[in-house]
Amino acid sequence: MTVAHVPDHALTSEPLSPRDVDERLTESPVTLARIRRSIPTECFVISPWRSWGTLLRVFGCAAVLLALLALVQPGDRGSGALLWQVPALVALWVLYGWVLVGLFVLGHDCGHRSFSRRRWVNTLVGHVCLAPLANAYQAWRLTHDHHHAYTQLRGQDVDWASYLVTREEFESGRHNRRLVTRLGYALPFGVFFWIWWNSMVRGVAIHTQLAPRVWEREKWRLRLSGAVTAVSLLAIYGTLWYATGFWGMLKYHGIPATIAMITGWVLIAIQHANEDSLLYEKSAWTPAKGQMVSTFDTRFPRWIEVMWCSINFHIPHHVAPGVPWYHLEKAARALRVAYPDEYQERRFHAQDLLQFRRTPFLRKVEGEGYFVFDAVSAPVARAAAAGAAT
Repeated sequence: MTVAHVPDHALTSEPLSPRDVDERLTESPVTLARIRRSIPTECFVISPWRSWGTLLRVFGCAAVLLALLALVQPGDRGSGALLWQVPALVALWVLYGWVLVGLFVLGHDCGHRSFSRRRWVNTLVGHVCLAPLANAYQAWRLTHDHHHAYTQLRGQDVDWASYLVTREEFESGRHNRRLVTRLGYALPFGVFFWIWWNSMVRGVAIHTQLAPRVWEREKWRLRLSGAVTAVSLLAIYGTLWYATGFWGMLKYHGIPATIAMITGWVLIAIQHANEDSLLYEKSAWTPAKGQMVSTFDTRFPRWIEVMWCSINFHIPHHVAPGVPWYHLEKAARALRVAYPDEYQERRFHAQDLLQFRRTPFLRKVEGEGYFVFDAVSAPVARAAAAGAAT
């Protein structure tokens, strides 16, 4: 998929380099608070009618797509009908999966308290949005807040980047003994395996991703949220099993939800990683660098951006997580004007995903306080694969 044009501004053919942005922020230190002040105050205003209107739009689109899916019954009207039924199913699944991405983003807004001004409304709607996608709202909210607080800080960020190691660390044996790390380097597109693994850990072992004091404070809310998610999934799949059988479970929810999940993996990866990304040591990291150096806006066709509730405008989201989704594009324009030499925005091309076909090792840049991605050599990759297989 390639963006043919970006209506509100022209993107440069040579995007900024994270190293250049890091150098500028080092030479002219700027705080995250100062960057945030570049966003107009109206971007922080929660509009109830837009929040609830978006939720109704998402559920309305889901209802229409479910109705269309019900009309497509493979095998009906003779075998020749499969020539149009199968492509129709695939198209409807993809569209429905992308609608579910928008539902997830609304739950994401709830986690940042930007759906409603009332905390209990955010909690309720957050569960409604995230539970059908097998995400416990409270567990996701706490780990995601940690990601925002320590973006690109090695040893702190709890997302997939926490598994990245240097060649020396991998070959030393200490990290090599960790099966999850080994598999991430052995499998094609192993980065996405790590994202999936983190989702599983959030579901069944969330205490391992939280500080002990946070776990003790939040454990009852976490358990209740997990129970709500489990009951919701049982209700969805139990109803579909009873009404439509195993095929209906897959057709009406399982496959679209999987497409939404995979789309989410891609967005997670490209919003914070490309071949030029930096990960910081504590000595060189600042909140401003964490949000501006290796966080990227990735542009898609306009209709997709609306469907995904503009989460691809990721820099303003990281600079000011309280900005509701419908103000992110305006906030992005303001930041782009205020910091034109630091604002990194790129078009999405399908071939961009090839950078993840092999998981890169890290390489420390001496004297700079950060790590860059190092290419994976064939011998090391084969050794990783052999180790994972044993």
